[in-house]
Amino acid sequence: MSQGGEPIRSYQRIFRPERRIYQLEGRSLPVPGGVPLRWLAYACAALVTVLVIGSGSPTLATLLTGAAALAGLLIGDRTAAALAGAGAFSAFWVLGFLLGLLDWPLRLIVVPVAIATLATQATPDGRRADRFAASWLALRLAPRRRSLGRALPPAGVPRIDGGVVWIAPDEHSPRLRRARIRGTGTLAFASEVALRRGALRPQRLIAGPIRARARSSELRARNVALGTGEDLEIRP
Repeated sequence: MSQGGEPIRSYQRIFRPERRIYQLEGRSLPVPGGVPLRWLAYACAALVTVLVIGSGSPTLATLLTGAAALAGLLIGDRTAAALAGAGAFSAFWVLGFLLGLLDWPLRLIVVPVAIATLATQATPDGRRADRFAASWLALRLAPRRRSLGRALPPAGVPRIDGGVVWIAPDEHSPRLRRARIRGTGTLAFASEVALRRGALRPQRLIAGPIRARARSSELRARNVALGTGEDLEIRP
C-alpha cells in the first residue's frame, strides 16, 4: 500500500463531452484546445452583471435584494432571508462603486474575461464553479440544526440517540395485563381465557390464560358478563 497520494483518473469527460469552438468561418482560434461554450456563457453572464451593477439603478438594487431574500427564505428561514437580502443590497452598491473606479476596457473586457476563465478552470471540490457556489450559499443560508450543543441530523432523517420510548399496552396486546374491573357490563377478549370464581368471594371472577392443566372449576370464555356486585380480576 502506498504511503503517498495516488491520482484517480475519471472517465466522466468521455460520457459528458465538453463542447468547444475551434474555428470561426474556417479560421482557427489562437487558443490551444479551443474555447469552451461554458466559458462564453460565463463571460456573457459576467458582462451583463457588470453592466447591471455599474448602472447604479435603485430599481435593480431593489429587485436584486428581493430575489436574494426570496432565495434565502426558500433555503432557510426569515433570518436567512434577511441576511441574504442585506448582503445582496450591500454587495450591489460596494461592487458598483469599485467598478466605477475602473476604465471601460477593464470593466467591460478584462473583468468578464477573468471571471469566465476562473469559473471555467476552478474546481474547488471536483465540481464546476457554479455548482460549488450554489451549494456553498445554500449551506451558509440554511439554519444550523443544533440542540443543546449537539448537531441534529438533516431535515427528514429520523434519529434517536440513547432515547427511551415507553409504550403503553392496549387491548391489542398479545398477552393479558393485570387489571381489575368493577361494574355492570360485558367484557370481550381477543381470544379465549380461563374463567373461574374466587374461593373466598364468589362475586369475584378471575380470568387468566389457558394453561395445559386446567382446573375442574375453570371455564373457557371469550365474552364475560358482569352482574350487579360482581367484579373481574385479570391475572396474567
